[in-house]
Amino acid sequence: MENFLGELGTVGYWVGSTLGALIGLFLIVLMAWLIATTVRRVLGVPVGWFRSLVVALIMVLSTQVVMDAVIHQIAGTSGVLSEVSIPAALVLIIIALLWIFGLGTALLMVLEMVLPTGTLPNPFLWTAGLRKSWSRNRRYRQVVATFIRHGLGANLRGFGRRGESGARDERSWGSTATALRRALEDSGITFVKLGQNLSARSDLLPAPFVRELSRLQSDVAAEPWESIRQALGTSLGCDPLEVFSSVEETPLAAASVAQVHRARLRDGTEVVLKVQRPGAVEEVMRDSDIVVRICRWLQNNTTWGRSLRILELGRGFTRSLEEELDYTVEAANMQDMAAAVSDQNITVPTVYPEFSSTRLLVMDYLPGASVGRAQPQMLALSPATRRRLAQDLTNSVMRQIMDDGIFHADLHPGNVMLLGQGEDTRLGLLDFGAVGRLDPRSQQQLVMIFAAIDRNDTRLLNDSLIELLGRPEDLDERRLEREVGELLVRYRGGMRGGSASRLFGSLMGLILGHGFEVPKAVAAAMRSLGGMEGTLGQIDPDLELVTAAREIGADLLKNRFTPGSLKESATTALLEALPIVSQLPRRVNRIADDLQGGRLSINMRLLAHENDRRYVTWLFQQVVVSILAGFCVLGGIVLLVFGEGGPAMTSYMSWYTAMGYIVLFAGFVLSLRTVALVMQLPEAAGARERDRR
Repeated sequence: MENFLGELGTVGYWVGSTLGALIGLFLIVLMAWLIATTVRRVLGVPVGWFRSLVVALIMVLSTQVVMDAVIHQIAGTSGVLSEVSIPAALVLIIIALLWIFGLGTALLMVLEMVLPTGTLPNPFLWTAGLRKSWSRNRRYRQVVATFIRHGLGANLRGFGRRGESGARDERSWGSTATALRRALEDSGITFVKLGQNLSARSDLLPAPFVRELSRLQSDVAAEPWESIRQALGTSLGCDPLEVFSSVEETPLAAASVAQVHRARLRDGTEVVLKVQRPGAVEEVMRDSDIVVRICRWLQNNTTWGRSLRILELGRGFTRSLEEELDYTVEAANMQDMAAAVSDQNITVPTVYPEFSSTRLLVMDYLPGASVGRAQPQMLALSPATRRRLAQDLTNSVMRQIMDDGIFHADLHPGNVMLLGQGEDTRLGLLDFGAVGRLDPRSQQQLVMIFAAIDRNDTRLLNDSLIELLGRPEDLDERRLEREVGELLVRYRGGMRGGSASRLFGSLMGLILGHGFEVPKAVAAAMRSLGGMEGTLGQIDPDLELVTAAREIGADLLKNRFTPGSLKESATTALLEALPIVSQLPRRVNRIADDLQGGRLSINMRLLAHENDRRYVTWLFQQVVVSILAGFCVLGGIVLLVFGEGGPAMTSYMSWYTAMGYIVLFAGFVLSLRTVALVMQLPEAAGARERDRR
């Protein structure tokens, strides 16, 4: 029995000790969090939580040592606490605690001055993302090793360099382009898709690269049927043969993200199934960051990368690719595009939303071949038919952008189908994952831009760009008009072989160079027109896209100014102006009366802009805190120097001296806040205030 009670007591002791330790640890952490919160509020700057908690923990742990020293000082040599009154002892303890807080705040301020928040990675986030970062770095090394294995390590750095070896570089581009295509194929879905996008950018890449990368439109290894069948069943929620009477196991096409299989519905309708490759979303999300990292390296280490702003291109590519992976978006885009081109000689397949899902798209089968694979059929067509097809595509895209407001933004040769035979040949469009939309105002301004190009009107083009994009704060309008005029002179007569790509590339460079912010839809429209030239070159190499676009833009402008449209515009403008016109006589009469009676005054609101108010508020806070800090420091010093003759609190300190320590502490903390306010920019303060509200 005694042994049992002894063991029970031992267990109770350990349980009590453990519980007491946990409670003590919880109280220490809670106290550290309260102190860290207070320090951050006192400084008034967004100091990192990790360093704040570390400094607060140091304050808590140092409190015991300081308190022992204070108690020893209060007791004196006799060791009897009763020699000092309780109020005096409490005041001394408060002074000690306040100065622990003040010195800890000063330490945090020094850390913020030496290593501002954000300079070092957050340990908690770094630890949580360590595994993900390791996997991403391993994948990054695999991609880099793939590029180096194909001999692209040194070639990428020197690519685009001009000089005495220019001719030799031209001859070596063919092998480099082949190596780049193979490296992209071996690197996975994301990089294959990147090559597909680059193949339509003849303004960025030489012809050997465009030709070689165009093979990526179709020459992609097919996914095994069993894997596709499983993905198809997962998307349908049942066995595929319950929905389709038959599905061909051999794909019609194997793209980088999806495969297309021919099938037949239960009612006999021929359809195609666009099935997303298993793991495509996960792979794209993983590799998107790697694409951005590679683009950042190229921009920092190559001249051509900086000139092309390849980092911005990489980021835009990854964003658009993520959107393309949702096939419900593509299904909605197909329905909208079908309505937009219903009166044109362009075919868009009908989509079946009842069978489609996020990773499956079911649509009508279009009998034909893509432009990228239909060169034998294309050569069999007459020049007149090829010219008609090229004009149909150009007219359709221009009208999509400037009249309908919805347009296909990825018109590479693999997305344009050649349908029918002989004189009845027509074009069809595929892959509507990248579709742009423009509001009516942007459509109108784009029409004006093409009208200005057609008329060689520098002022109209200048004003249309400003109206479309908005006026930057520091716009040099005279320099903009001069450069716009030079651009019009350069492309006025038209050019063969990439004129549209260079025109829109030059226009985009001019826009960005003057500080304009280009909306995503407008940039997509310009890329669509520039990228379409590669497809048109395979249909009709003699078509001059710049000339055709100018003519179509002029026709659209004429249609906007028909008598009926002018009457409608005038009616709309009159309705908008009617409330103002109805109140105008009364307001004019009131102004005349005030002017005659000498009561006319002008009210001007100062500091109307938010940035001005933010700056004045920041400046006022800085002045007030500085004045308070100065008065407190001065008052504390005066009390410490001249307070010895006051009422005695202890044998070595008067009440005035104790008050001086407290006032000096307040001045010390306010001085730290002043330094923090000086270090912080007004814009950051305003942003933090908006976040707080």
